[in-house]
Amino acid sequence: MQFPTSGTGYDYQFRNIGKTRNKGFEVTLNTVLFDKKNFGLNLGFNISLNKNKILSLGMNDRQMDSGWASTEIHSDYVVKKGGSVGEMSGYISDGRYEVSDFSGYDGTSWLLNTGVATDKDVIGNSAVRPGGMKLKDVSGNGNVSTEDCVVIGNNNPKHTGGFSIDGRLYDFDFSAVFNWSYGFDTYNANKVEFTTARTQYENMIDIMAEGKRWTNLDPATGTIVNDGPTLEAMNANTTMWSPFMSRRVLSSWAVEDGSFLRLNNLSVGYNVPTDLLKKAYIQSLRIYATAYNVFVLTKYSGLDPEVSTRRSSGLTPGIDYSAYPKSRQITFGVNLTF
Repeated sequence: MQFPTSGTGYDYQFRNIGKTRNKGFEVTLNTVLFDKKNFGLNLGFNISLNKNKILSLGMNDRQMDSGWASTEIHSDYVVKKGGSVGEMSGYISDGRYEVSDFSGYDGTSWLLNTGVATDKDVIGNSAVRPGGMKLKDVSGNGNVSTEDCVVIGNNNPKHTGGFSIDGRLYDFDFSAVFNWSYGFDTYNANKVEFTTARTQYENMIDIMAEGKRWTNLDPATGTIVNDGPTLEAMNANTTMWSPFMSRRVLSSWAVEDGSFLRLNNLSVGYNVPTDLLKKAYIQSLRIYATAYNVFVLTKYSGLDPEVSTRRSSGLTPGIDYSAYPKSRQITFGVNLTF
């Protein structure tokens, strides 16, 4: 970890600090189900469970910056004794402010009802209005601030594994290889980046399309509406908040379950009978097709949950920030032996 130093001419130096422990087990099973003259089938299975725990740091708990949002988002990971490497820190999403959260508009600003917390210190004072992002007041003091940041995700899976199937039927053969990872979180930085209209060109994601996001603008005149009943009628069928806020904010809404099942490899081949090859003095001829990254089953809303784009530190894993998706490849080939 980077450790602050003084009097050396450098601000930091890397040191081996603290201890971590990994405990778990792995099981691998392989079996031959059928092995006959004209057909056969084999199955393989493996599963791995691991529990990561930070035993000591040799220093106080550390808040880590992934850096994808420059200086706008601070301390989006936490490293602490008793926790694990890969814990994400941020605000708990509480949806959006509705018209019913306010007593009215005084001509300058919207007035929150008693008991409704304000998050103006996080999203900006002008964004605290109907349709604005709403964050949970964990401390209960009526004002959402950095005190309300908690652990909202963990990139460590509960278990990972895979299974394979390969077989043959007369002169045909096939194989399929799957892998999975279950119970881990992916930090979808794209959802934060492209739902925040802090500057131009940033409101570019389908969940913020017109008709889905809250709007404060009268469609006929383009002017801001500050009448409660009119705003409710305009946004009756919308589900997202208004993208306007002064800075990017990490909340539990952008931390998603990344569990997936992927078909990594699928191969089908045909071995031409040797009787047909003798006259051409060919010993064997196999024609095959193989597909890689065939499909992935997941509830993750991004392109691929198996991603980690901030690699400058092993303490901030699992960030999906404009990662290029894995390619799908199909290969055709011939194995020929004379």
